[in-house]
Amino acid sequence: MSKSRYITLSSSIPIYNVLLEHLENILDENSSNFCPCSEIRAAIREGYKKLKLYYIKIDELNIYPIVISK
Repeated sequence: MSKSRYITLSSSIPIYNVLLEHLENILDENSSNFCPCSEIRAAIREGYKKLKLYYIKIDELNIYPIVISK
């Protein structure tokens, strides 16, 4: 991991992926992580939509992240 104080594009994409997947599990009635409270699910859906909006903008960038594994 970089010693930079700022999150780079190559590290933010996996973070978006993990967050979106986690929120999808919370909203999925068949998941063990399903949230039974409708008010909280409504807030989660709004947050999910906002994250998805910013995630889609990554595709519009002229930057391509390269992942290097050890």
